[in-house]
Formats: sequence, C-alpha cells, structure tokens
Amino acid sequence: MQKITKLALDELVEKFETPDFIGDDPVQFPHRYEKKQDIEISGFISSAFAYGNRKKIIENLSRIHKILNKNPYEFIINFDIDRDAELFKGFLYRFTGEKDILCLIYSLSQVLKKFDSLEDAFLQGFSKEDNNVKQGLINFVNLLRSHLPCDEECGRSFIHLVPSPATGSACKRLNLFLKWMVRKPPVDLNIWNGVPAGKLIIPLDVHVSRVSIQLGLTERKSNDWKKAEEVTEKLKQFEPDDPVKYDFAIFSAGIKQLYLS
Repeated sequence: MQKITKLALDELVEKFETPDFIGDDPVQFPHRYEKKQDIEISGFISSAFAYGNRKKIIENLSRIHKILNKNPYEFIINFDIDRDAELFKGFLYRFTGEKDILCLIYSLSQVLKKFDSLEDAFLQGFSKEDNNVKQGLINFVNLLRSHLPCDEECGRSFIHLVPSPATGSACKRLNLFLKWMVRKPPVDLNIWNGVPAGKLIIPLDVHVSRVSIQLGLTERKSNDWKKAEEVTEKLKQFEPDDPVKYDFAIFSAGIKQLYLS
C-alpha cells in the first residue's frame, strides 16, 4: 500500500483533466451538443452503455447517436415504440439487446413528457441536505423504472442498464452521468446547477477500485456502493467541495499503470 498525497493526485488531475481526454472517452458524445436536453439525453445513454471494451463502447454509441441524429431530445420526446422499433432492429451490445434499448428510450421519453429536463426529474427526489446523491439516485431510478413499457423480463434487463444504490450497486455509470452533468469543464459539462459537486460519488470501476486499494483509500474488497462512498469520503480530505475531480487521477493511474507517491 502506498502513501497517497494531495500533491501527487493534483498533478495527475492536471495532466489528465484536459480536452485531450474527451476524444477517446464516451463523454465525447454529449460534447457534440449545445442544448441542455440534448446533452442530457446523449450523456445518459452514453453513460448507460459505458461498460466493456472502450473501442467497442465508442462503436456502439456511434451507432446509437446516428439514430438520435442532431436532436436527441426531439427524437426521445417524439419516440413511438411501435413505429421506431425498426431503427434498432438487430441491436446487440454484450448483455443489451434491441428490446432493452427500446425500453430505455421509452422510459426516458415518458419521464421527459412530465419534466422539462432530466435535471428537473432528478431534483424531484434529491435534497441538498442528503449526505450525497444516493437517495436522489434511488428515487430517479425508481422514476425511470415506473415508466417501463415491458414485461418482467425487460425489467430485469433494465436493472443492468440502470441499477440502483438501493441494492448496494456501486452504480458506476449513473455516477459517471452525474459527474458529467455537474462538474465543470473542460471534460465534464456543468449543465446542472441543482446538485453540488461535493455530493457526487466517484464512478467506481475496476481500475478505480484497484488503485484506490493500493493508495489506502479503502480496504473493502467488494466493488459496491459502500466502497464508492468510502473512497469518496477519503478524497474529501483533499477536496471537500469536489472530491470526484480525482476520478481523472485514479482512473488514469489505473489504465496506464502509473504509481503515486
């Protein structure tokens, strides 16, 4: 176990939190848009599919965004599951098939017919008095699941795409989505004003998990919500109002096998 220092982490953040990071990352897709609702839709779908091989992730999201075209929000709000199912015929990405993405888009469309934006939908179930975004995410996920058009099988598949902290999941991709929406550029987009950055939880993937253990940020073996909270709380010692900024340092150290001292 190595001794972690704020200086070492800040140096890596400075090195990797640059526009150059965007081109090889799924965050490139929401960066294509200017309107808030378009950015939200692209960001939510891009984060939902941010699992597996990075090259395959980008290929898969490129296909999806060709369908969403220039106005993802307009596509979603006007989505008709019977009429538009043909657009996703044969869609398959690892555990996710065409039925799953249809359910996801339908759920988003129904939520956005009730709320002006995904931020408004999230804020309905979030309080700044909460310790972090956990309860807000639980309520947001429940809202999305309440609008599924599908049967029980679809619901089980949807749980993989959109998990909930209520079951102990680390919710890496949902926390990634929130990070994109809340934190300031150049990599993140900062289009949400209602969620303080200090309430975010680090997106915990295998790289972040491994390096966090090496750096003494956690001793927990399970990659679950509790571990993500533990890592985030330790990072608050260095940056109380924006602990998740260190995601760049820890993630990049894991990917590139860098060592901190």
